[in-house]
Amino acid sequence: MSLKLVNFIIVLSISVFMLIGILGIIAPAFHYLPAIGANEISLDPWKELFLAPEFISSIILTLISGVTATFLSLMIAFSVVAAFYDSKILSIFRKSLAPILAIPHAAIAIGLLFLLSPSGWLIRLFTTFERPPNWITIQDPYTLSLIFALVVKETPYLIFVILACLPQLKTDETLKVGRSMGYNVATIWQKILLPMIYPLIRLPVFIVLAFSLTVVDLALIIGPNTPSTFAVTIFRWFKDADLNERFSASAGAVFLMLFIFVIFIIWELAYRLLYFCSKKKLTTGNRSNLSQSFFQLLGSLYFFILISVILSSIILLLWSFAKRWRFPDILPSTWSFRNIERNITLLNDLSFNTLTIAISSNIIALIISLALLEAKRQQSCKKTLFDRLIYLPILLPQVGFLFGIQILFIKSGISGHFLSVIILHVFYTLPYVYLTLHSPYLAFNQNYLVQACALTHKPYKSFLQIKLAMLKAPIFSAFAIGFSVSIAQYLPTLIAGNGLINTLTTEAVTLASSGERKLVSLLALIQAFFPLIVFMLAIWLPKVWTPARLALKHYLYMRFSDSHSYTIKN
Repeated sequence: MSLKLVNFIIVLSISVFMLIGILGIIAPAFHYLPAIGANEISLDPWKELFLAPEFISSIILTLISGVTATFLSLMIAFSVVAAFYDSKILSIFRKSLAPILAIPHAAIAIGLLFLLSPSGWLIRLFTTFERPPNWITIQDPYTLSLIFALVVKETPYLIFVILACLPQLKTDETLKVGRSMGYNVATIWQKILLPMIYPLIRLPVFIVLAFSLTVVDLALIIGPNTPSTFAVTIFRWFKDADLNERFSASAGAVFLMLFIFVIFIIWELAYRLLYFCSKKKLTTGNRSNLSQSFFQLLGSLYFFILISVILSSIILLLWSFAKRWRFPDILPSTWSFRNIERNITLLNDLSFNTLTIAISSNIIALIISLALLEAKRQQSCKKTLFDRLIYLPILLPQVGFLFGIQILFIKSGISGHFLSVIILHVFYTLPYVYLTLHSPYLAFNQNYLVQACALTHKPYKSFLQIKLAMLKAPIFSAFAIGFSVSIAQYLPTLIAGNGLINTLTTEAVTLASSGERKLVSLLALIQAFFPLIVFMLAIWLPKVWTPARLALKHYLYMRFSDSHSYTIKN
């Protein structure tokens, strides 16, 4: 089977999969769901949606939290790079990005929940209350805690994206030329570099915006409850025992898709309007302004993000091994491993499910990505249909799309099986794996492979032993990123597993609002531990892989030679 045919089959499968998911949610939005006897098309679901008491308030909360969090994250990320470029501070920040990105957002949200709650660690550290105060510090009706959690998770990602695109702009040369003309560094960033950076990161910004507007697990843990954000409201309608609620939920999911699209347009129009209005100011020739102080002020906020992540991780560790921790004690009065011993069976089962799904889905995603990239290389690196489709799984709201897919799984009889969960995880890890491998794979010097094939006359063996061996660093990195994405999946696991297959993430989110702080902390800690280990291995293994492989090969050769010589002598 040729790579071109493989490429066509993969693209067709993904296209059909997405089409089924979208149609599976659009049909019930117009009261068409034969499975429950609804055979007539009607606009009643839309009327019920618009008349729902929480509709307007949920939309407002979604708009406030999603847009505000994205805007703040983008401004802080820009400011961090502009204020601390070429400094030790940025070097420290850069080292912190991978660990924060590796930790699933549910684990960070649970840590922030225990950190910011009225009985949380911050209240214990900085106040003298004998009882927890009656403050609404989490799940507040203004979505402040949700915005903070989103900023904590999204800012490192945007910093990473900005740093990745700086080499394309020849940043050092631009700064040198600007300084030689009398401009200070902050003015160069404001007038030249930042307007050049945004077009390069427009898509990642839209991904962050779509995530902020549609996130469910993070909003369930730390977001408002009455009313909740629109994605959580739709999720609760889908879960309702009354099947008629599914029609309103489907209409809401379609509305959310259209809503996101409209927000994208408004965001882009606002950017273009801002750029047009500031064009004159950018060309005034002023050599200095107040932008330096502004960048330093906003950039310094990343310190609070970093401290929040560290404290959240510490508090998860403390609660995991605490036997007794009464308010207002700063530390537990007694420690114990009983929490682990009591839940060891549950932890083993959840860890097994989590690792099996994550490893299987990422191996499949890697194989698909390599096949697609090799086919693209043979087509002279032309942009393919897959390059356009690959972003849709990230941009489509999970809460709507996945319930359409659930109908397909139920009809095919695989709902509630590992296979259905792995399929959905592949669907969501594939974009990250493919995009991580894209540039390194296409930049590979093909002459190495040509020479190897000329010497061995074994193309497939040369491909495995030469090309993939030389690309082992980006392959390990892609696997680590995909693994982290898979570990963090809540809705895909819940919907494809039909509640029968639980992972660390689904169990942690489900129990987050309960009083089981010790168990929830332990689940979140293990959930964060696995991706961190895989990221560390992805950095370490490429460095030792070749020496270790050659040493093993030499050892086996010597062992075989000695055994063979001994046999001949005797």
